[in-house]
Amino acid sequence: MDLDFIYQKVQVLSPKAAKIALRMLDHDPHVPTEWVMALRPALVMRSNDATGFAGTDWMTMVAIERPGIRKFTERFESREQRHARLWVTSLRQASRAALKEA
Repeated sequence: MDLDFIYQKVQVLSPKAAKIALRMLDHDPHVPTEWVMALRPALVMRSNDATGFAGTDWMTMVAIERPGIRKFTERFESREQRHARLWVTSLRQASRAALKEA
């Protein structure tokens, strides 16, 4: 998986999913700065129409940070939240793979 694929997936995220993904991207020290600079504008554009965060949105963000509690939070996840979580997870995996190659 490469950055182009991840960038293309931003275009299909809903505004709410993009807002969740943007929040996670901004606080992730493991994603290379160049990737953040490339992905952030697209996520900002997609998230412009998103409503504020709800309680279950915060639960999704915690599940991204602590995968061990995902079994509990998955029951409450909406489709948008799941897409955001999967996008962030794939970004992190691609980031780790790129660091190993370098």
